[in-house]
Amino acid sequence: MANFRTRFGRSSKFWRRLRKSAAATAALALTACASTGGPLGLSRDQEKAIGEQQHPAIVAEFGGEIEDAALKAYVDGIARRLIAAGDHPADPIVVTTLDSPVVNAFALPGHVYITRGLLALANSEAELAGVLGHELGHVYARHTAERVSRSNVTGIGAAIVGILTGSQEGMQMANQLGQVYLLKYSRGQEYESDLIGVRLLAKSNYDPTAQADFLNTLGRWTDIEMKAAGVNSRPPEFLSTHPNSADRVRRAAAEAQAVAQAGAVSSERSRAKYMEMIDGMLYGDDPVKQGFIRNGNEFIHPTMKLAFSVPQDVKLQNTSSAVVGRSPSGAQMQFTGASSQETPAALIEGGISKSLGISLAPARNITVNGRQGAVGAARANTQNGQVDVQAFVIRWEGTTNYIFLWVTPANVTQNMQQGVNNSVASLRTIDPGSVQVPKTQRIKVVPVVSRDTASSLAAKTTFENAKDERFVVLNGLLSASDLRAGQSVKLVQ
Repeated sequence: MANFRTRFGRSSKFWRRLRKSAAATAALALTACASTGGPLGLSRDQEKAIGEQQHPAIVAEFGGEIEDAALKAYVDGIARRLIAAGDHPADPIVVTTLDSPVVNAFALPGHVYITRGLLALANSEAELAGVLGHELGHVYARHTAERVSRSNVTGIGAAIVGILTGSQEGMQMANQLGQVYLLKYSRGQEYESDLIGVRLLAKSNYDPTAQADFLNTLGRWTDIEMKAAGVNSRPPEFLSTHPNSADRVRRAAAEAQAVAQAGAVSSERSRAKYMEMIDGMLYGDDPVKQGFIRNGNEFIHPTMKLAFSVPQDVKLQNTSSAVVGRSPSGAQMQFTGASSQETPAALIEGGISKSLGISLAPARNITVNGRQGAVGAARANTQNGQVDVQAFVIRWEGTTNYIFLWVTPANVTQNMQQGVNNSVASLRTIDPGSVQVPKTQRIKVVPVVSRDTASSLAAKTTFENAKDERFVVLNGLLSASDLRAGQSVKLVQ
């Protein structure tokens, strides 16, 4: 979890600001005259104010900006090339490259964000430009103003709300939980932004088919991640952060073909330059700054000086906003934090119950390793049957509270209860000096020689599972047989 303490120290304030912003902009929508022409009646100045208000919190939520000044300047330069070729070359749009392993990109009025996780997945400058063009499309079409102004999402427990409502959002791991506070664009808005992005690629003399290629890679990578997380099917398209990748690939490819038929287009990809720029870039979590998973069921955060463990059959995953876990029985867990002066019981009966949409009152006081805490529980009906929801809050130090949210199918709760209790009781302080921190992983760009195969190169990576499949998709290959001597490929080591 990037900037774990900073993130949770600001999370409550962030949500209060977002809700206030939503209320204020909704009120403006009712009173503003139609001549403003913006979504919900918002003027461009009002849109800009929303973006500026939320920007610091978003940067904090995603681990801050990357430290590599050259890489930041490179990404910004690609965006400036797109902006200069568009219809709004003078727009003061800020491009931020976030130090997050989550594969993600998004936009707010006046701001475009991209993560290093996405940089690792792209395979050329043109593919990155396609993503940036898509996000610029959201800004130009003023999608984010409408989305933010209608926001009613709360932060605590947002990943589990999906379980209680019958959606599969709570089961989407790395590339979902890091962005739960951002409402989803409609399919129409996503398609519109794809089209704007393709056209910006062509106007900037990039290969316009690059966007479709990246969307294809993204879809295949998502399939691998969901399979590794034990999720056997995609969530419904309307619940996804982005609409179904296969459908978007077809539409983006069709638009690229239409652009090509309308006039001469470039085939520029700038793959060699791109690979040079990301060579040596951090991949995945920084185990010191963001914590790490050991043996699949233990989370350790050296900087925070804390650790906890879960039952052996629960698979943990470290995301940018929470540590999440899921077992084959259907049980799910989320470990987060919040800064509050309220007592643990008051947090459970108030903010957490409200966020989940169920009453966890009355909360019962408990003690965890000498620290004050509380637990609240309730049974809820979902589309998949009854589940038991348990929220544990531990006052750690000062106003910092740590929260375990467990959701278990009603028919397995009794068998899992001791393991749930033990997970909470395992939250403890650690001596960072006594922790063997795993080596950080980085992108290493290497040339392919004649004796190399996809399998032999994949074997050199540090991926924990699906090495061959991950290597092929990470490098934008349609199959292992597409590997050619002389080309450069990415290894994660």
